[in-house]
Amino acid sequence: MKKLYITFIAIFLVIIVLPGVYILATPDREFSDNENRVLQTAPALNGDTLLDGSFQSKLSKYLSDQFPARDLWTAVGTKIKLTLGFADIGGAYIGRDGYYMEKITSDDFELDRYRENLASIKSFIDAQGLPSTVVLVPAAGTVLSDKLPANAQMYDARLMYGIAQDVFCDSVSLPDIYSALSEHSGEYIYYRTDHHWTTMGAYLAYDCIMQGNGAYEGELQKVSDSFLGTTYSKTLDSAAVPDEVYIAPVSDSLAVTADGKSIEVYDMSKLDTKDKYTVFFGGNRAMMLIKGGAQNGKTLLVIKDSFANSLVPFLTADYENILMLDLRYFNGSVKNLVSSSGVTDIMFVGEMSNVAKDENLFKLLF
Repeated sequence: MKKLYITFIAIFLVIIVLPGVYILATPDREFSDNENRVLQTAPALNGDTLLDGSFQSKLSKYLSDQFPARDLWTAVGTKIKLTLGFADIGGAYIGRDGYYMEKITSDDFELDRYRENLASIKSFIDAQGLPSTVVLVPAAGTVLSDKLPANAQMYDARLMYGIAQDVFCDSVSLPDIYSALSEHSGEYIYYRTDHHWTTMGAYLAYDCIMQGNGAYEGELQKVSDSFLGTTYSKTLDSAAVPDEVYIAPVSDSLAVTADGKSIEVYDMSKLDTKDKYTVFFGGNRAMMLIKGGAQNGKTLLVIKDSFANSLVPFLTADYENILMLDLRYFNGSVKNLVSSSGVTDIMFVGEMSNVAKDENLFKLLF
């Protein structure tokens, strides 16, 4: 009995106490390359954070994020779950043909909020009185449903597009990206290990937006064959096959600035990092301005999420200037920017569930 008691204490020390001591004794990790996200560091403890519950919430996330050998345990957990027949791991579906697809169901957002956000976009567009396009991007699992595991649930992209049609009532161009991509579902249009569309998928969207009349001409160039993206990072499955990354060549005359600094359309140094999708413009920025495109006097304002990063290079063949805003980071006046920048056209680009959950559209009011 005494030996059993001692064994129990030893197990308790190893599993509970020692990891806690390790967390307290070592510097906090601030960023996870594998998960491509900021990690929770030690939360501040004071009367306010204790009373409002934020300390307790952050403490739980802190212990999870800083747990010793977190990546190793994630990978081990994935192997165990796969052995047990699980196909939904860490918010990613383990699909067919090497696909790891983000799990986004209708329970992850409210349709009423989606309608309200679309209405906010419509109000902004109506107030500007400029030709406008709304590009609603379907998640990979909605288009590549044949790659999903049995009984996997995804939101209904066709329903989401229908709601948008009802809200906009022909007041904007609303290309049917879902159908355009579905017609090519057997092709390499979404990354296997990341939630974004591939450059080929982005091109198909571009062709749909421009109704087959886009000015872009060029052949895609492969720049990497070792990309393991965000959905892989949810599982860290050692069996994952890396993705290929392609770029669309653009004119040498383009000049790009981001938040006041000169950058390139393609930041090739990002190909040496974990998140190779950031090769497009170096990642997300509050504001980017592209000059020197088609010499036609047209300036396009793109209000976007990260899906637009691989789409916009194609659009440089159709607009002289392109102004890109990411409302997650931009805090200026959008209305003043439209009037002061000579904007002639407006385009919203966002994955459907991102649009449904967007909390930054209020910035369009200012």
